[in-house]
Amino acid sequence: MSQWFLLGKEIDHRLKIYFRVNSSIDRVVYRLFLGMFFFILLFNMINFLDSKWIYNSYWITWVVLGLFYSWPTRGKIIQESVSSNFGEFKFLDRFEKTLVALILLMFIFSVPELPPQANVDLLKLYFDPLEKIGNPFWNFMIVNYYPFKTYPGLFRLAWSLHFYIVGLGLFLLVFYAFLRFFVSRRLSLLGVFALVSTWSFSKTLTSNVEFSFLTTYSLIWIWTLLWVTKSSTYRAGLFLGLVSYWGALINQSYAILAFFQIGFLYFFFLKDRTSWYKRQLLRYALFGIILTLIHLFTHMDLLESIHSIDFSFLGVVAREIDRKAFFILSFFGLIAILVKTYSSKIKIMKDFQIEQQSLNIVILSYFMFILLSLFWDDSLVTGFGTMWALAFLSLIPLELIFQSISRLRSKRNMIYVIYILICLLDSHFEGRVKLFIKIFNS
Repeated sequence: MSQWFLLGKEIDHRLKIYFRVNSSIDRVVYRLFLGMFFFILLFNMINFLDSKWIYNSYWITWVVLGLFYSWPTRGKIIQESVSSNFGEFKFLDRFEKTLVALILLMFIFSVPELPPQANVDLLKLYFDPLEKIGNPFWNFMIVNYYPFKTYPGLFRLAWSLHFYIVGLGLFLLVFYAFLRFFVSRRLSLLGVFALVSTWSFSKTLTSNVEFSFLTTYSLIWIWTLLWVTKSSTYRAGLFLGLVSYWGALINQSYAILAFFQIGFLYFFFLKDRTSWYKRQLLRYALFGIILTLIHLFTHMDLLESIHSIDFSFLGVVAREIDRKAFFILSFFGLIAILVKTYSSKIKIMKDFQIEQQSLNIVILSYFMFILLSLFWDDSLVTGFGTMWALAFLSLIPLELIFQSISRLRSKRNMIYVIYILICLLDSHFEGRVKLFIKIFNS
């Protein structure tokens, strides 16, 4: 993952991509994903070679990158370290530091059970029982851990940790970056803790480990829209197109979202930009869009057929609220958002400061996800796709309260601690510890 970040930084430098960020974590998330996308393309090209040359090319790749990044003059060209992008965490108070520690602790003890030792084909079936993930993703996974291929124990461990750390680790980072568009740093951390501490976070992985990629894409898709609209550079189109390609890799049905994404930006969210700017954005996005279309036409067999109207996501919402008491606040958050968006007569909502354009992006995007789930594929609004939406809505009433008592620091601290305890008490931490110990016993 550190190599992904460094490659993303190098691509920015070479293509002269300079952008604005809402939070320093935006830059971290963007470069991690950008580097990963290019590693996927590189390892898929290497996969065309025979076994001997795949092995040699694997090590040549890492040796060349190691020499390149350790060259003495590199630091003078790009004077930026990985740690410098976490600058906002230098100013955490003791409550926030405690919360970060709890998030890390909860994340460590939520590691799912390992799959049984098996060959590559059986591991694919274990991690993708619905068979929605495309071959380029599996080619990347095989080459990425190629030295472990002859050691079944290490190979299954590598794939398991990849699905968990990359899938859900990046998901939590994206969720924090997403929340920073709407609420304070303190509440953003609380939102991440509420998400990782829900019992469903661990239970979902027990039965559907593939959800770590399939159902987290909805958040990545919306965050990309937010980031592109705020980045103030048309070169962000490169990342926009590659995110569409990533969606097509993990679920063929997500390829259709590329056209919605381009349409939303061109006709709604970039209305204040010139036609030239929007054309340049599309030109940079073309690379990823072409890759998406190539993958779509070469994997038509993975497309899911249109089904009858399905309201099963409503049952998922009810189950998530039942498992996490904190999510009951999501009803009040939804009401607050609707009142803020469509009515300005209530005084308290007039004083409620929240980015309206960003809010419109979230409302329109998630409404589209719900419509798609009714007729096409419900992966976008189930599993983690439901959890992050409930956690986000649950923070809106707290943000409203915190803004109304902004001068009363002691009261805000008391409310903050109470909600940390509420999230902690129904986290089923003891159950997670038992599952964690079971991994070592097996």
